[in-house]
Amino acid sequence: MTDDKQAKSHTHDGTRGAHDLGGFLNHLLAHDIDARISREEMPKTPYEERADAMLLLLSNAGKGLLNIHAMRRASEQFTHEDYLKLSYYDRWLKAMAALCIETGVFSDQEWQAKQHQVLSQNKAGQQRKSD
Repeated sequence: MTDDKQAKSHTHDGTRGAHDLGGFLNHLLAHDIDARISREEMPKTPYEERADAMLLLLSNAGKGLLNIHAMRRASEQFTHEDYLKLSYYDRWLKAMAALCIETGVFSDQEWQAKQHQVLSQNKAGQQRKSD
């Protein structure tokens, strides 16, 4: 691929996992993915700190429900589109949720219901702020 038009028409061919983006610079740029590597230390946002804390709790040595290998396996099963649109910590959260469903911590129905509840509460809160 040498130009954006080719990159935009290119789809991930399925022979490589969604996480395997090596050699796809034009593809990343065509999807507005910032491919630069920042060498600056960035402080974590509260959202990122909570995601990190959840991972630490769920992977507690000896008692944990998951480990780094399970997290890698779960995140490598994302679709290419999901992998590209999710942030680093969103990938963690999606993988943690998938593993919690897989191990029976909660069901997919419970997860979907909770997501719906949170989204409804957020919409109601935003509506109150705009009134």
